[in-house]
Parts: sequence; structure tokens; C-alpha cells
Amino acid sequence: MKKLMVFIGVTLVLFSLSMMLVNPASADRDRPHRPTRTPNSTQTPQSEETRRPTRTPTGQAGSTPARTPTPGSVSATPDPNNPHAGIQSYDGPQTCIACHSAEAESALHSEHMQWAGKWKQVNTYCTAPEPADFACRTCHASTGKVTNLTVNDVDCLICHSDTYQRALGPQTNNVTIVDWQGTSKVYHFPVKVNGDYQMQPRFDLMPAGTTMVDLARNVHLPTVATCLRCHAKAGGADGGKRGDIFMALKDPALSPNVDVHISPSGANLTCQDCHVPKDHQIPGQGIDLRISEGGTVTCTQCHEAKPHGETGIDQHTDRVACQTCHIPTYGKVTGTEMSRDWTKPMWSTAACNGQGAWVGQDVWQTNVIPTYTFWNGQSQVYDLAQSISADPDGSYTMSRALGSINDGKLYPIKVHTSNQPRENSTGRMVAYDVLWNFLTGKFEEAAQRGVDFMGLPGGYTWVNTRAEQLITHGVEPKENALECAACHSSRTQMDLRTLGYVLKGPQSQVCSQCHEQESNPGFNPIHNKHVESENIDCSMCHAFTRPERGLTIGITR
Repeated sequence: MKKLMVFIGVTLVLFSLSMMLVNPASADRDRPHRPTRTPNSTQTPQSEETRRPTRTPTGQAGSTPARTPTPGSVSATPDPNNPHAGIQSYDGPQTCIACHSAEAESALHSEHMQWAGKWKQVNTYCTAPEPADFACRTCHASTGKVTNLTVNDVDCLICHSDTYQRALGPQTNNVTIVDWQGTSKVYHFPVKVNGDYQMQPRFDLMPAGTTMVDLARNVHLPTVATCLRCHAKAGGADGGKRGDIFMALKDPALSPNVDVHISPSGANLTCQDCHVPKDHQIPGQGIDLRISEGGTVTCTQCHEAKPHGETGIDQHTDRVACQTCHIPTYGKVTGTEMSRDWTKPMWSTAACNGQGAWVGQDVWQTNVIPTYTFWNGQSQVYDLAQSISADPDGSYTMSRALGSINDGKLYPIKVHTSNQPRENSTGRMVAYDVLWNFLTGKFEEAAQRGVDFMGLPGGYTWVNTRAEQLITHGVEPKENALECAACHSSRTQMDLRTLGYVLKGPQSQVCSQCHEQESNPGFNPIHNKHVESENIDCSMCHAFTRPERGLTIGITR
């Protein structure tokens, strides 16, 4: 009898345990949704640099073995093929670190976490992140901190769950300001928790019933939507900063004419198909990027160096980047910001997460023909710790492509202009207090507050600034590539003369090196005769050479 009772007791215990294992999420669902130490959110005012609209998450398979949650939803039922299905509680990054400590360590040292090229710097869009403090942290891949980071500050979910939504909070710091028009307004700011700002989950922006455990169980590799949630909104608005990156790139109906690589009807690639990550370092290089990690991204990762099968076209690939012919315009779909003027405050009801803000007057354009420049892969990007000098035209270039017609390739670029304060005594750009500008529209006060923030003694002067930015996304189908006449017979797309394709002296002097003055039948006949037929190097007529073509340098007649 005693043995029977023991058997029944053990059976009941095992049955109870098995029921708990069948649905381990039930206990979590019965608890209130209180944030633990995690990346998460409440609504918070953010600067134009980082604000982004509410998205419809697009969940996608990722971990191996893979599973595919329904887009915009998560499942509370464990999947036996999902290695994360057994997670029964979520304690912020520590939950991930328990199994992925090496990954957390590599993420910690990535530029997405360190912001070495961003936090203490300045740009021509929303200027300086550091004085704006909490208003510029939305896209940082941490749980809220920017400095003194540890692995426990890595917010894994921001890149591994498209369903996850967050914001700094709690948003209980109510601040009353008086703007430049004399109007009083109350703004709701986040407060620090345990000495720093913290992200909190925005369950109101996620599917009903979502828990942090659900999110942890359904993590996936980054999707196009994952990257766009931050990169598309840089500069304060969709497509505003880059001109070739915007939220529409995640649209399943995206036309290949917008981006043949990302379009599901084209190559249907993800960002990391080209930007192949290693140890959380994301390779890539831009003219205005201070930090590049993990190497560069090149077309030859997938394509041949001379892929056209036509000698005349393939000769261009040594000196003309693929993007030059295959991205005829940028600023597609949404348009892009071309200039910003802080001294002309404009009210935006959408800014600061719908609380409204005074933004600088900006000028937008759509389907913009790029500016073209020779770039050798190196850049000169302004460092806020240094002084800056004016260009011959009086403007101050914050990022510049280095290279010439002799050592660079021809690339399409965007040129963004702005006006910004420059401190008089040191010649340094000012870490403009963009948050104060947003709240009050008092641009002179925002400039002086920036000077004070930097601890500098002098006054400031407003100067015109410019930034060169690489255009490298938005490749179109090969049928849309520029025809030869677009560059060689017209000056609408590009003016080759401004790029250095001119005679090195008066025509009479150049021609008399070899023969007497003759009639000019036009560029194509002269070029074909001297280069194609007589194999004469470019340097005989121009101030550049093309040694890779094996032409003859000097007079051989």
C-alpha cells in the first residue's frame, strides 16, 4: 500500500512539472508587465536626429534552427525546433549573455555601441548629440547609457526583434519652457534611473499581449526593417540624411527601379548580404563616417570587376565606380534634405515624438541628380576638438572626399549644406544645443549654450557648412543604367569639364606638340583617332594619365 501511495505521489509531481514545461509562458503572462533591466520604452521627446514613426514590425526567421513568426506578432507557445523556446523569464541583457557571452562582448566593442565617431562630434544635420543628451539616444544599441558601457548594457533585442519597441523612461520630468514667440509649453522628459537613462518597453506599440519573454523566445537575425528603424530616420526624418536609405525599402512591393538589390522582385537581399558582419562589426565606408569597422563593401563581392562583356564599357571600371552609372538619381520615394537653416525656426507638430518642436527650415528635393567627385577611399572628416578653416568660397566643409582624377574613382555623392555657429577664439565648430533649439526656437541661445557646454571663452559666428556624403544604395536594373551620351554628349547628368576632363593648355599648344593646327571634327573622332588608333596616352592632351590602359606616353612620331 505504501509503495502504491509513493507511486501515485511521484506521478502527480511529474504531471505537474510536465504541465509547467508545456506552457512556461503562462506564469509570465499572469504577472504584470513591469520592466526589468532591459532595453525598453515609454514615449520620450527626441531630437530630429533620431525620431522615428511607429512601425509595423515585420518579424523574420533568423536563429538556427530557424522559425518564422508571423510578421508583426510573436508566439507564446514554445517551438521544439527553436533553441530559445525554453526561456521562461527575461532579465534584460543578462538573459542573452547567459548563453551568448562572447557575442555580447563583441557587440559591446562595436561602433553601434561605442559611438566613437558620433557622440562627441558634430554634423550638418542635427549638429551635436552630446548636449542634447537623452534626445539623441533613441538609436543607440544600449539599454540607455552612452558612456561607461558594459556587456550588461547591450540591448540585444533592438537588432534581433523587429517586434520590440522601446523608449527612454519613465517620462515624468515635466519641464515648462517659453519659446521665441513668448508661448509657454510643458514638455515631458525621461528621468534617470539608478544614475542614468534607461530604455523601457513600449507594449502599447507591440501586438496585444506581447511580453518580454515572447520577444526573447522569438529573436531572429536582423532584417532590412531592423536596420531601417534607425538608419532610414537619421537626420530627423525618413530619407532625410542619407538620401538613398528610407523606410520604403522594407516594403514587400518595393519596385526594383528603386533598389534592385533589396526589392523582393529583384535580388531580395538583406543589408548583411553586402555588409557581412563579423563579431558584430559591420563593414562599410562612407565619406562622412569617422569610424569604419570590419572593412569595406565592394560590388566585386558578388560581381566581376569587368562584368559588361564589352571592352568600351569595361574600360570605365578602373576609374568609374559602378554606382556612377547604376544610380542615376537619389532621394527616391521620400525625397531627401538638401539644406537646413537654424536661424529660421519652423514649427513641426511631429517633432519630439509628437510633442512638437521648432526645427530649422529645411529644403527637400526628390529624384536628385548626384554631384560627382573623384574619391580614393579616404576622407577628411571634421573633428570637434580641432579648429576648422574656410574653403576658398568661404564655406566650411565638414566631410570631404579625398582623391583626384589621377588616383580616385568617380563616385556619386550628395552635398548637404547648413549654417552653424563657429567659436571665435578657437576656430572650432560649436556643439550646438539642438534640444534647446527644438524646445524654444531661440537659435542664438542654443548657440551660446553650446559654447558654454564646451567651456570655451569666446563668442561665435554663424558660418555656412557643407558635407559630402557617398551615394551607394539605390542601384537600379541594368536596363536603367546611364547611356554613354548622358555623360559624353550632355552636361545635364554631369559636366566632365568640372571633373578635370579638359585640355591641359590652349588647343593650339596641345595640338602643336605633334602636328600643325587642324580643324576640330569633335570629341569622338579626335579621341578615337589618338587613343584607339594611335594608342596615345591621355597625358599628352590632358593633365592626367591612365597607365592601366597601356597607352604610349610621349611623342612617337
